[in-house]
Amino acid sequence: MSYVSIEKQIQSVPEEYLDEVSMYIDYVLFKAGKKKEKAAQNTSAFFGCIKRPMDGMEIQRSMRNEWN
Repeated sequence: MSYVSIEKQIQSVPEEYLDEVSMYIDYVLFKAGKKKEKAAQNTSAFFGCIKRPMDGMEIQRSMRNEWN
């Protein structure tokens, strides 16, 4: 699906629903970011049985993240 067709669909949405569309787009972007982050964290191929090394800053960020 191209950006042009999505843009046409968004333009056909009534104005009172644009906030919901915006929240859904934010959710899709969040989900894509998590998927990308998860793919980058798989280090078992390099370190054997260690799936994911612990990063203190990332642990703190995940504790404060409202999306979790």
